[in-house]
Amino acid sequence: MPDRTHLLIAGGGPAALEAALAIRRLAGDRFRITLLSSREEFVYRPVAVAEPFGLLSPERFSLPRIATDLGLDLRLAVLAAVDTETHHVVCADGEALAYDVLLLALGARPGESVPGALTFRGPQDSGRLREALQALHTGVPLRVAFVAGTETAWTLPLYELALMAARWGAEHDLALEAWVVTYEHKPLSMFGAQAAASVSELLSEAGVRLWTGAFADAVEDGRLWVSMEGGLPVDLAVTLPRPYGPAIRGLPNDGDGFVHVDEHGRVGGLRDVYACGDMTSRPLKQGGLATQQADVAAAAIAAAAGADVEAAAYRPVLRAMLLTGNRPRYLRHAPHDRGQVTDEAPWWPPHKIAGRELAPYLTAHPELRLEPSNPLS
Repeated sequence: MPDRTHLLIAGGGPAALEAALAIRRLAGDRFRITLLSSREEFVYRPVAVAEPFGLLSPERFSLPRIATDLGLDLRLAVLAAVDTETHHVVCADGEALAYDVLLLALGARPGESVPGALTFRGPQDSGRLREALQALHTGVPLRVAFVAGTETAWTLPLYELALMAARWGAEHDLALEAWVVTYEHKPLSMFGAQAAASVSELLSEAGVRLWTGAFADAVEDGRLWVSMEGGLPVDLAVTLPRPYGPAIRGLPNDGDGFVHVDEHGRVGGLRDVYACGDMTSRPLKQGGLATQQADVAAAAIAAAAGADVEAAAYRPVLRAMLLTGNRPRYLRHAPHDRGQVTDEAPWWPPHKIAGRELAPYLTAHPELRLEPSNPLS
């Protein structure tokens, strides 16, 4: 058998796994694939918003088991630099790994978006948020603001946190006054007018107050300060992180550490280097979009290696499952349509990360799950 093309996929999140699955389906054994990840597990992060309220915990999947199942070589290390001239990556431990084609799916780094607020980055902050909520004293009102910083484009988790916090407060007989404070003109307007109206209705039914067009500056002295509007007294303010790119040496990073890619996922000006997901300069950082970008890059890589596939350009379709504390709501929006809102999942399986390859694969392989660790009490 002739030497196979060596594809190095850097990352251990949804985009990296989606790409590996897509390449296996599209190109069969044309590629020898190495998965370079800093962790041994894939954490299903989007459901972490429910963990502080005791509703759901993120599932964890074994990357070694996935690699064995898919016939991947797994290398556990941190990618530090890329040498595009010699077709090598350099790991933080000093080891250099060669590649024929490189696909980067390293995600984004979380930073502070609203100084003074509790930044909810995912599973690592579930305990902090739970403790902060439990520490609220009885009184009227207990005002908890869920604040969208202007540099955080993907705001949906904030609405989930607010809806579940309001219901958690009611269940615990707390006079909790939940607010969503956002720069958006309408809630989740990225999904269209119908979704904005539906989410507004959900917030109203849950007793969550909404302040739109508000540009938050900071939380200080018990107040959330908003540009040109003054302050809102708060007992607790929660925000989502501002994303920053990984700023890998040897890549053409922008000022925030992200890389620009074309409509097929190729990194501008580099040969045999692709990128997808949150590390790219595309503004929306969302798991479902990351898997779509991975599919596009995988098709381009497979086609370049001679596989009989169409290398279609990236045309995103935004899909989301909105957790409410009761029945989830499903949102969908594609270019040039009015959007869709429904209580029934319009895609299957109905995962938070609606990856064409990844969602069915995880559903079909429960043996890849790891036992829960450190559950919240």
